Amino acid sequence: MKINKTKNATQRFIGLFLLVMLLMFSGLLLIMCQTNTQAKQVIVWDGEQATQGDGWVTENGVCTVKTQTTVAHSGTTAVQFTFKSMDVESEADWIGAGWNWVNWQVGPYGTDITTMKNFTFWLKVEGVAADMRFNLLCNGSPALDMPEHHTTKVPVSNYCPQWKDGQWHQIVVPLADLVQPAGFDAMHVAELQFFNTGNGNGSFYLDDIAFNASDKTSGHNQI
Repeated sequence: MKINKTKNATQRFIGLFLLVMLLMFSGLLLIMCQTNTQAKQVIVWDGEQATQGDGWVTENGVCTVKTQTTVAHSGTTAVQFTFKSMDVESEADWIGAGWNWVNWQVGPYGTDITTMKNFTFWLKVEGVAADMRFNLLCNGSPALDMPEHHTTKVPVSNYCPQWKDGQWHQIVVPLADLVQPAGFDAMHVAELQFFNTGNGNGSFYLDDIAFNASDKTSGHNQI
């Protein structure tokens, strides 16, 4: 009888020990999954949680870039680039803007994209637009906007053919398409530049600008 009691106690102890270990392992696995998910995306501007940013526009035509709270993909705020020009004849007359999410701090400021695979943002168009092309700009010292700070430009139509339909679309672009020149600092990316490449009278709305490490390499989502 005494032996059976000892055996039962031992079995209960082993069962309790295994249960505790299983719970600890499950908790650790959950933390690892959450950490991995968080590391897979870096939001640089969304108007609610990531709010730092400022913009510039070309002087051609009538252009403005600002945050507004009338149209947004998520939350209540999005960036609006408004343009009006009907006499664009060449690339020299381009209409464009930029959104800098480090507020023009020059030096080692910006987003490290060395482990990221895609650049993403949500886009909505109102009015008449030609084509939208965009690129990324890294930070630099002693000055911004040097030739080696710019990736190549790509057209949004390559990733979302129906981008002018007046709906919100998530544009997902492989970073490999945004070719980085020699001297580009991928550890301090600071700005999205975008251009209406012809005549137009309308607005681009941009929201939820981010980088991610997803294996999804291109395409778009629509809401």
